[in-house]
Amino acid sequence: MVGRNFWVAQSAQDWEVRQEGLPDKTTRHASRDEAWIVANQRARDCHGEVFFDDGAGGHSDYACYRELPRKMKD
Repeated sequence: MVGRNFWVAQSAQDWEVRQEGLPDKTTRHASRDEAWIVANQRARDCHGEVFFDDGAGGHSDYACYRELPRKMKD
């Protein structure tokens, strides 16, 4: 599993780490910090990227563990 992307998003009751394209791999966490740490560990393990969902269709934080990061739109 190489190049997977992960999203950290707030749900009604907790924080979720969603793995792009694999909804059955979603995990739930009590805090934003815990979710961010878990998402970064998972992305690091498979050379992916992590995005923090800003709730408006974009992201407010980002981390990349790919060898060649993609170009991001401004």
